[in-house]
Amino acid sequence: MTSFVDPVRTQILSIVAFFGSPIMAIFLTILVAGAFWLYHYRQISIWIVATQFSGDAVALFVKDFIQRPRPTGQIIKDTGFSYPSGHTFSTAILVLTILFIVVPLLKDQEVQVLVSVLAIIWLGVVAFSRIYLRDHYPTDVIASLLLALTWWTVMRAAYFAYQNRFANYKIKQTNKEKS
Repeated sequence: MTSFVDPVRTQILSIVAFFGSPIMAIFLTILVAGAFWLYHYRQISIWIVATQFSGDAVALFVKDFIQRPRPTGQIIKDTGFSYPSGHTFSTAILVLTILFIVVPLLKDQEVQVLVSVLAIIWLGVVAFSRIYLRDHYPTDVIASLLLALTWWTVMRAAYFAYQNRFANYKIKQTNKEKS
């Protein structure tokens, strides 16, 4: 990777790292959730925010628990521990939100494909930037993707369990009113 490093790439991937940071992912998540809130999808809006915030908390906990040192020779000095990559984790949660919640609501199939491809490319570029800048080992980035996917799956299952429980409660209330 050393021969691949040059000032222009470094500048570009530093910008990518800034826009792929957990803070930016949280900001974008709040914007997406805000749009759902405005369109009266309040439960989904709350779930989106809860998934991002709780996931970032889990990633921070794991990072502090594992305490894996960052690679040596960082191109741009970063602090903290290496695993998991917060940038990769947060961006992955945001991209999963876009792919599985936002994209299905888009009416035009070509727009769905375009948004999906761009979201996946963005995730790939953010993940690559973390390796290129030597802030993370490749295994940190891959494991962060898997951790994000696992967290997404857990939160998705919790959402559907809540929905089923809420629906069953409504059915019981309706049956009581009829009696």
